[in-house]
Amino acid sequence: MRIKRCGGNKRKKSDPSSVPIEKMELEAAAEWTTARLKLHILRCGLCNGRLTPPVYQFEKGFVACHKCQKALTPSSSSTPVYIRNHSLEKVIESLSIPCSHSTHGCNEYLPYLGSSIANHEKDCSYAPRRCFVKECAFKAPNGALVQHLTAEHRIKIHNFSYDVPLRVSIGRHESLLVLRASNDGVDFVLLDYFGDSSKHYNNFSVVCCSQSRPSKKIFSKLVARSDKGGELSLKAPVEQWNGFFRTTVFLVVPPYFYDRDGKIDMEVYMYVED
Repeated sequence: MRIKRCGGNKRKKSDPSSVPIEKMELEAAAEWTTARLKLHILRCGLCNGRLTPPVYQFEKGFVACHKCQKALTPSSSSTPVYIRNHSLEKVIESLSIPCSHSTHGCNEYLPYLGSSIANHEKDCSYAPRRCFVKECAFKAPNGALVQHLTAEHRIKIHNFSYDVPLRVSIGRHESLLVLRASNDGVDFVLLDYFGDSSKHYNNFSVVCCSQSRPSKKIFSKLVARSDKGGELSLKAPVEQWNGFFRTTVFLVVPPYFYDRDGKIDMEVYMYVED
């Protein structure tokens, strides 16, 4: 937990131009310190909700949020039974707390107040994601998911290069393939997640399954070819896997595209756009 230091002993003002750059940098770094704090003390003493300014200190010793303060204050009372706890408010306003996925490797510190924590943790690449295999209850961050797929489900890794088509053969009941870029080691998964088992339609899409997001936007082009001469294709941006699809764009392959052995030839083309 990081707490920003403020206040302290007053010092005589000096001309910034006379202060060495190295000293200024050290003073700026010293504005933050790391401390351990039990977060339950930042809960309202009545409703147990998270305290956010304004915070009130009651004469009986507990602190309360704004809603509880209003409920406890008699409208006829001329003597207040509480005071604003400005010191605790400053602590709350200066807090930055680690992402809840820090145990999985995330090093981000986020402001205690506001929506930064929720927004970050929703898309944090270190958050545990469910396995691509529907019947499997395993959860892990993206980087560990590929290891799980190859070790537990015996999924083969297909190496490819960006801008170079990769040709694969997929069985009707194969739900996924792991693709690894030889350029940067980024892992992707080609999968049929919403296949219609009653009609044997397959809905293919590609997602990124690496621990960190690629710095550039990646697109995929899928081309499915039938042994009868038909062809289907789809171009789509590649999203980071977060446990479920955020896109509704899929390559829908009907059952008559598969050969007698239940296989289909597919071309996977991954490319990068600045």
